[in-house]
Amino acid sequence: MRETWLTENQRLVSQDNFGNDLSSVEAATKKHEAIETDIFAYEERVQAVVAVAGELEAENYHDQAKINERKENVLKLWNYLFQLLLARRVRLELSMAIQKIFHDMLLTLDLMDDIRSRLLSEDLGAHLMDVEDLLQKHALLESDINIIGERVNNSIAQSQRFRNEDGPDGSGYKPVEPGTIDERCDTLQQKYKELLELAAERKRRLEDNKRLCQFWWDVAELEHGIKEQEQVLSSTDTGRDIVTVSHLLAKHKNAENNLRDLEKYLDRLDVSGRELQDENIPGSDNIPPRLAEIRDYINKLKELSAARKERLAGGVEYYQFFTDADDVDRYLYDTLRVMSSEDVGKDEGTVQLLLKKHDDVTDELQNFDQHIKVLHAKAESLPQEAREHPDIRQRLDTTLRQKAELENLAQLRKQRLIDALSLYKLYSDADSVESWIDEKGKLLATLVPGRDIEEVEIMKHRFDTLEQDMKNQEAKVANVNDLARQLLNVEHPNSDDILHRQNKLNARWAQLRDMVDQKRNELERAHRLETFRIDCQETVTWIEDKTRVLEDSDALTNDLSGVMKLQRRLSMMERDLGAIQAKLDSLHKEADDIERERPQEAQAIREDIKRIHQVWDILNKKVREHEAKLDEAGDLQRFLRDLDHFQAWLTATQRQVASEEEPQSLAEAEQLLNQHAAIREEIDGYAEDYKKMRAMGDRVTQDQTDPQYMFLRQRLAGLQEGWEELQRMWDNRQHLLSQGLNLQMFLRDAKQAEVMLSQQENYLAKDDVPQSLEQAENQLKRHQDFITTMDANDEKIRAVGMFGDQLCQDGHYAADKIHKKARNIDERRGANREKAQEVLKKLKDALSLQQFLSDCDELREWIEEKMIRAQDETYRDAKTITSKFVRHQAFQSELAANKERLDQLKHAAINLGDDKPEYHGTIDPQIEELATQWDELEKTTEEKGQKLFDANRQQLYVQSIADMKEWATQLENEMTREDQPADLTTVNVAMQKQHLIETEMIKKAQHIDQLMEMEPQLEELHPEELENIRAHRLAVQEQLQRLQAPLDDRRKALERKKAAFQFGRDVDDEKLWISERLVLARAQNLGESLPDCHRLQKNLQLLSNEIDNHEPWINQICNNGQELIDEGHANGPAFEKKIQELRAAWQELKDAVKDRKGDLGESEKAHQFLYDCGEAEAWMSEQELYMMQDERGKDEFSTKNQIKKHERLQSDIDKFADTIRALATKAHKFVEEKSPLSEQITVRQAQIEKLYAGLQDLSKERRKRLEETLELYALHREIDDLLQWIADKEVVAGSQENGQDYEHVQMLQERFQQFARDTENIGSERVANANDGCDSLIAHGHTDAPTIALWKDSLNEAWENLLELMDTRAQILEASRLLHKFYHDCRDCLSRIMEKTHAMPEDLGRDSSSVGALSRKHQNYLKDIAAIGEQVAQIERDAAELRDGYAGDKALDIGSRESEVVKAWRHLRGLCDARTSRLVDTSDLFKFMNMVRDLLLWMDEVKREMNSQERPKDVSGVELLMNNHQSLKAEIDAREENFNACISLGRDLLNRKHYASSEIEKKLIKLTTERAEMMRRWEDRWEYLQLILEVYQFARDAAVAESWLFAQEPYLISREYGRNLEETIKLIKKHEAFEKSALAQEERFLALEKLTTFELKENQHREEETQKRRGPAHIGSPSRSTPAAETSFGAQDDEKRLAHSESSSWRKSLARAPKFDNKDPKGAKQGEAFEGTLIRKHTYESLDRKAANRSWEKLYAVLRQNELAFYKDPKHRDESVHGEPPMALPGCSVNVASDYQKKKNVLSLRLPVGAEYLLQCGSEEDMQRWLTELQVATGQAQLEEASRSQTLPEQGSATKKKGGFFSRSKK
Repeated sequence: MRETWLTENQRLVSQDNFGNDLSSVEAATKKHEAIETDIFAYEERVQAVVAVAGELEAENYHDQAKINERKENVLKLWNYLFQLLLARRVRLELSMAIQKIFHDMLLTLDLMDDIRSRLLSEDLGAHLMDVEDLLQKHALLESDINIIGERVNNSIAQSQRFRNEDGPDGSGYKPVEPGTIDERCDTLQQKYKELLELAAERKRRLEDNKRLCQFWWDVAELEHGIKEQEQVLSSTDTGRDIVTVSHLLAKHKNAENNLRDLEKYLDRLDVSGRELQDENIPGSDNIPPRLAEIRDYINKLKELSAARKERLAGGVEYYQFFTDADDVDRYLYDTLRVMSSEDVGKDEGTVQLLLKKHDDVTDELQNFDQHIKVLHAKAESLPQEAREHPDIRQRLDTTLRQKAELENLAQLRKQRLIDALSLYKLYSDADSVESWIDEKGKLLATLVPGRDIEEVEIMKHRFDTLEQDMKNQEAKVANVNDLARQLLNVEHPNSDDILHRQNKLNARWAQLRDMVDQKRNELERAHRLETFRIDCQETVTWIEDKTRVLEDSDALTNDLSGVMKLQRRLSMMERDLGAIQAKLDSLHKEADDIERERPQEAQAIREDIKRIHQVWDILNKKVREHEAKLDEAGDLQRFLRDLDHFQAWLTATQRQVASEEEPQSLAEAEQLLNQHAAIREEIDGYAEDYKKMRAMGDRVTQDQTDPQYMFLRQRLAGLQEGWEELQRMWDNRQHLLSQGLNLQMFLRDAKQAEVMLSQQENYLAKDDVPQSLEQAENQLKRHQDFITTMDANDEKIRAVGMFGDQLCQDGHYAADKIHKKARNIDERRGANREKAQEVLKKLKDALSLQQFLSDCDELREWIEEKMIRAQDETYRDAKTITSKFVRHQAFQSELAANKERLDQLKHAAINLGDDKPEYHGTIDPQIEELATQWDELEKTTEEKGQKLFDANRQQLYVQSIADMKEWATQLENEMTREDQPADLTTVNVAMQKQHLIETEMIKKAQHIDQLMEMEPQLEELHPEELENIRAHRLAVQEQLQRLQAPLDDRRKALERKKAAFQFGRDVDDEKLWISERLVLARAQNLGESLPDCHRLQKNLQLLSNEIDNHEPWINQICNNGQELIDEGHANGPAFEKKIQELRAAWQELKDAVKDRKGDLGESEKAHQFLYDCGEAEAWMSEQELYMMQDERGKDEFSTKNQIKKHERLQSDIDKFADTIRALATKAHKFVEEKSPLSEQITVRQAQIEKLYAGLQDLSKERRKRLEETLELYALHREIDDLLQWIADKEVVAGSQENGQDYEHVQMLQERFQQFARDTENIGSERVANANDGCDSLIAHGHTDAPTIALWKDSLNEAWENLLELMDTRAQILEASRLLHKFYHDCRDCLSRIMEKTHAMPEDLGRDSSSVGALSRKHQNYLKDIAAIGEQVAQIERDAAELRDGYAGDKALDIGSRESEVVKAWRHLRGLCDARTSRLVDTSDLFKFMNMVRDLLLWMDEVKREMNSQERPKDVSGVELLMNNHQSLKAEIDAREENFNACISLGRDLLNRKHYASSEIEKKLIKLTTERAEMMRRWEDRWEYLQLILEVYQFARDAAVAESWLFAQEPYLISREYGRNLEETIKLIKKHEAFEKSALAQEERFLALEKLTTFELKENQHREEETQKRRGPAHIGSPSRSTPAAETSFGAQDDEKRLAHSESSSWRKSLARAPKFDNKDPKGAKQGEAFEGTLIRKHTYESLDRKAANRSWEKLYAVLRQNELAFYKDPKHRDESVHGEPPMALPGCSVNVASDYQKKKNVLSLRLPVGAEYLLQCGSEEDMQRWLTELQVATGQAQLEEASRSQTLPEQGSATKKKGGFFSRSKK
């Protein structure tokens, strides 16, 4: 039955009926996949036949030969069927591949046609944005063309392998004819080439139009920028001060830079314009005049800029110099105050701060050189007149002198600070080290080692800590020495003290090091001796413990279990004996070393060694006795049992190894080797058992004559032979299997190598000679790729030969076969290599020849083409003589340029002939023929050029005019009779024709321009005919201009028609495309298997990707149609309908694809589920075979191995449950979703779950059997080991040693605690585990349950006894530890208290720095004794607890020690408190004195500054002095906190009754007195400045009034009264105007008449003096004093007022100016607004225009939503002041008005248009709030810092009054 089925299927798969298109081949592929699925499913039945045959063979069936013959026949048919199936699959895949390539070619052609229609468009864009849009669209088209090119190349490359004569795979099968492939490839390449040419042409035209549009765009931008700069450069404002001049100059520089950039931009535009003209781009004729006009405009602006820059530069240099000079002087003065300080610090910290501050100032001073250089450079850059001014020279000299003095002073101060820092650091480190040396010296004195190891270890630990501290302190000592050397080298004033401290510190440090070295040696010797004694004692105890263990084992030889227990103990004892022996050797060596170091201890050391040897000999004797007992009792019983087990295993293993089966495949060979390796592992595992068994057998049977022993000796001999035979059998089988594996690997590699060699031979068998250059290049490229593949495969082929040779050398049993095949492969490889090199050489030669012939043909064709042009005789016709002559000149240039090609060919011919002489017959005729043709061409060209040159020039001109007129007439006629296009093709033809006409129009226009240039020459030759010729030319030119408008209209009409026809064509094409894809999307085939389903999904994904990529084109078509509808096309409704149909069809296609994708997904899930079920069933069947075995281990080791193997399998089975559950979930889901395969899935899932449940049951049963066996073995071993372990621990727990002191007890307790923790942790776990094991076995009904229960009871009893013994020992040690700890803590605490008491110093310090150092030391001292206090409290608590547990002498001793410690502690605390109080008082005293000294020095400096007698010259000078004086008041106010702090500190010291109270009281009185004097002087000087300010203001106002009077006096003394009525009326009006002016000036004169404060005080002073002189009698008549005063001082003042009086209107206005009062609300948040009262002044309306009304007004301001509104008061918020709208603040700037000095707390608000408002606030806090809110509202990036409450005038303001080169009068 199997043979018949196989034969029928072979006949089925031998048929090739695939079809000739893609759909037919796909159908054939699906059919073939169904056949494959059936055949693969049939494999199990074939394997079943093989399995039945194997079973019959195993059962020795009588007709076995016939069965094997039928089996081989079935396998042969099966293999042949697979080969046929594979071959048919290959042919089917080849057919599918070529059909897919053809399908891709058709799609590519359609896409190229679509793009071609877009490239033929004539729309080039009307402006820049339009052109850029078209270029972007063209770039998209080019990317599409590139993609098409890749598709074309891929299609052609993929189709080339189908042109081979041997077929694409070398088998000779050809899916299609090569001619068909060539035809389709040529068509595809031709179409693609045409598409590239069209794309390049359209891109060039678009780029030209873009350049022209971009040029005009840039020209417009340039003109706009020039006009903007003209507004800046034409301004007449030159500034008022350095700020405004700098601002204007910055704006001017910016304008200049912009102008230069614009000029460069114009140059670039000029170059671009010339390039456009040279390229004759349409519309470029208007470029030169436009650019010339702009250039003239820029030149005028440059002249204007130079003049304005010269004006601004002079002002900024002059003002900037004095501003910079003031800044430099101010900085030098501030720095001088810092450098002249005498303070060098009081301690190390203050010196470091001062040094850091000094370094910062020095760095700033060094960097300040640049500012001085800049100042000198600015002075030199001034004009000659200003540079020689005395003020400038004096200012520069003063600055340099101050700078030099300051640098010298800085160097001196830095050296002083460095020396002070070094000195303070030296003292600090020296004090610290000496204190540490004292403390550690006392510690070393207490470290006296005794006879106790614990005490020695404690001392050694303390000493190690000391050495670590010494390393840290050594660095301090080195630092002190370095500092001392440095200070001595610079000859410090304290050199003697420094040297003394250094020598003292070094001496003490050396003394300490000697003490440390001596103490280290002493401690090491003591520790080594005590350690040796303890080791000796522990070794003795160790040996005695082992001896007792052996004594307890005397009764363990009665049965086999006792013997085994004794054997385990002895094996453990052997390990311990080795460790003890090593310990003895170590002790001997240690004893010898100690004897050499300490001879006085030699006798005691030898006694310890002797005692160890005594107990060691006893232990060895016991061990030998027990070994003899063990040998007599247990050896024979265990030996016989092990011998039986080993004999059975050996027999079974020999049977398994004796198999002669040879592997027939690589997989089978690997499987057999793995099985054989597992046998090797098992044999190695029994090797040790065999050695022990042999040794035991020899020992048991030695010297025995009993028959049973003789029989046993024979069994041992047979066992040895069997063991050796097993080793030989395994080695032979291993060798055979290894060779079999190597043979299969070689055959596999050889087969692969033969396939590769066959492919190479098939390729090399072809001998095609290339007949063209393209063929030669393609063949050479293919051959190079072939050689590359050969090189890659050569290593694999050589490896096959090397592997075969190695097998032959190793003596493989199939060496002849291997050698023959390897040599055959190597020979074929070498032959292929040689032949490949020969073919490569031939192809290279052929390529060189074809390249040469191709170049010759190209040159020959070019010569023939040019010869035709050269022989043209049309120059005789005068109508075209001009163009002929021009073209002929270009033709001659072209000939000269191509002459080099002939020379290169001749050189190449010579080289090729030398290399290949056989090519001479082909090369030489070609060269000779080309040379002849070239000479003939040159001769013909020269003759024609001469003839053209001799032609008549006039005829050329007239003929050109006639030709253009004729062409224009023809064009007019053609435009009148032209037919309307009816379809897309005719429209495209008409568009191309239109483009040609427009191009020709441009050429005609250029030709007319050239003819105009020839007219002067014609005028010289034929002046009488020039007018007629010119008239003809003008007529033709006018005719061409008339044709331009109709041509434009015709082009636009064609473009509209083309868009409509193109839309219709696109819609029809897309509908056809959608209908084709819709058929594929609605296919009903969902796949018959999982691979088939995957294939369908892949095809659908390709279709979906194609649809997604095509969707933008659909949208573009619809958009195009909608544009036509929006433009009002006549067929708008039809277009709308087509768009709807197209969108409906497109949506239908997308829905169909989506539905099919879902159907295929469901089908894939179902087939995947069935496939997973098959895999799961096969795996579980394999596991069932193993679980059915029933084999148990013979001992614990073998049982563990079986369990491990079972666990691995069980883990795999458990993990497989996830797979089963996943399959069940999927099946349930399929059933719920009613999948087409739901019934089949349900049945399959039920089978899988049933099979898995059976597998789980089998696994559990086998695991249970193995675990029972292992648990019994493990429990027995664990209980015996645990009982022995408990006995060892009881010896340690029963010790009675309680310790001699605290350290000893602590050591014992730590050791016992560690012992108890380890014992309890380990023992509890082990006992619990043992009990659990026993209970578990009993509960599960183990067969040995009674014995297990007895083991359990004995184990628990022993463990309870051990725990009770350990608890008792722990309580005894804890009680002893507490008592000894109390004694130890008392001694330690007393010693620490006494040490700290003696270490407390008595010095209180000589200054603040020393007091600070002592305070820090005392704080550290208090921190140290705080720990002692905690220790004392702990001692009290410990004493209370111990008294409760002890009575009698112990309790009295505890109490006495406690009272001693408490008494000493209280005394120490009293001393500390007293010293703390004294240090605080001393520190406060020095702090108070320093504060008083600093304040007194500061007040002296302030007084000196107020006493300066600098006299002002004018009002500005007085105002400057007042501002400076006010700054002193601010400084005094700033020092108020320092005064208060100093006075508070002095009063506090007095209240505390300080020991220096009298001195403190004197200082306080002096400080308050000096402070009151300073304030009085400030008030006096302020009053003086206010008085002289009024005087200078009066003088200024009087001068102004006097000048007005002088100006009006000529009018008043005039005698002109008018000669007639009209003049008299004018004079009357003029006089009335004068009277009004006089009334207006009256207020000024009245203000001048008002007495100043100075005058009032002077009068008052004189009256007081007069009254004093008169005495009491004249008190009643004060009226007489007034005339006297007026005659002396007042009369003179009156005369001055009459002579120099001036109106003081500004003082009156200031008196009338609004001011703040307490009722005015301050700025605050009111809901969403910020409101408050402000005083406003409008200063500027724009940048260069002041406001008409600049008076101050008190207004109510409201800031809401970035708008600021002003009202009269809060009650009139409905109407704004003066009808002003709210000011929008975004874009404005607000800052503190630091340059406005007449009022305080003023803000400057600047608007973007240049307007400025000054806003005065009620206080500095109010100003800060308004500044913050306004800056947030204006949108400034960062909030500026609030300026000082009173802004100072600029330093340069004083210099503005000085005369100079640029000084100007006040406007």
